[in-house]
Amino acid sequence: MHRVMVRVPISVAQVLKHEPHLISLAVEGFYDRDIDSMKYAAKMERFLRNGSGEEFVQVSVRMSRAMYAQLVQQNFQAPKCYPMPPRSDTTTYVEAELGMKIACGFEMMYQLRRREGLEGKGSTWEAFRESLEKSGYFEGLLPGSKEYRRLMENAEEYYRNSSLFYRASEMMSVPVRRIDEILGLPHSADDFRGQELPPSDDDSWLYNGEDELNAALLERQKEMELYNLKHKKKEKSKEQQDVGPSSGTNLDDFGLGDVAKSMQAFVHKMSSYEGAEVPDNGNLKPVDLDVDRFMKDMESVMRCQGSEDTGSDDAIEGGSSSDMDFDESEDGSDIAEPAEDNEGEDTFMHSYSDYSE
Repeated sequence: MHRVMVRVPISVAQVLKHEPHLISLAVEGFYDRDIDSMKYAAKMERFLRNGSGEEFVQVSVRMSRAMYAQLVQQNFQAPKCYPMPPRSDTTTYVEAELGMKIACGFEMMYQLRRREGLEGKGSTWEAFRESLEKSGYFEGLLPGSKEYRRLMENAEEYYRNSSLFYRASEMMSVPVRRIDEILGLPHSADDFRGQELPPSDDDSWLYNGEDELNAALLERQKEMELYNLKHKKKEKSKEQQDVGPSSGTNLDDFGLGDVAKSMQAFVHKMSSYEGAEVPDNGNLKPVDLDVDRFMKDMESVMRCQGSEDTGSDDAIEGGSSSDMDFDESEDGSDIAEPAEDNEGEDTFMHSYSDYSE
C-alpha cells in the first residue's frame, strides 16, 4: 500500500472521508477512460459544481502501489474548468495534479455508472449479447444493417424485461447512490482544515523497481537450480534402490549405466517396414551362415516332427495321457534313431528346391 498527500475539491474529500475504498473505482475510471467518459471529465458536473470557485483541500489518500503507479505514470491534461496552481510551486502542483486525476476519475466513474444503471447494461449486458452472437441469433448479419438493428432492438427489449436488467441496474447504481448520500450531508472546507496529516510515503520503489525485480528473479533462479539438484539426487538414489541388493556388489563390472543408456537409445529410435534403426555405434559384426549345417538342422527337425506326429496319433488311439507321452520322450528312445523312411526329407528338399529356383 502507498499513502500520498493530494489536493482535491471538497466534494471528493467528502466522499473519501466516508468511503475511502471508493478510490479504487476512481482509479479504475481514470485508467480505463475512453472518448465517451472523457466528455464527462471535461464538464465535471458532479464534483466541481462551482467551477473555478470550488474550494480545494489537502487530504491523505491510501491506495495500492499499482493504483498509485496507474495515476502517476499517466499523462493527462487538466480540463479547462479545473483550476490548477502554477507549475513553479512544485510541491503544490504535484499534489494538485494527482488530486485532479483522482477527481476526474470520480467524475467519469460516477457519470458512467449512473448511465449504465439507467440502461441496466454494463458487463451483464455484454455477456448477454455475446451469448446471443455465439448461439447464432444474428444469423451472420452485418452490424448496422436494418435486420441486425431489428434483432438488436428485440434483444434489448427482452433484456430490459428480464431479471438480469434489474440486478445489473442495482449493481451499477450502488456507488452512485452512495456518493449522492454522502454529498447530501452538510460539509465545508472547514471540516478538513487544521488536521494533522501523515507525510507521503517514499515512491522510489516506482523508479528503482527494475533492480529489485532482477535481484528477486536471480534469487528465484538459484532456488530453482538448488531444487533441481536435490531432485536429481533423489531420483538417482531411488534408481539405485530399485536395482536391488543382490546386484549391487558388481555394478561397475556389469556396466548397468551403459546398458540403460543403450536401451533408451534403442527405444527412442524410429522404425520402418525394414525394422528398427540400430544406432551407428552398435559395434555390429557380420553374420556368417553355414548353409550345410542349417540344412542338416532343418532335416533333423523335420524327422523329429514326423516322429512326434506318429506318436501322438498312437497315443490318441491307445488312450494314453500327456504325462505318459512326456515320460517316454525323456529317455530319447523316440528321437535317438532316425526314421527309416525319407518321405519327410524328400518333401522338404523338393519344396526347398522349388523355392530356391
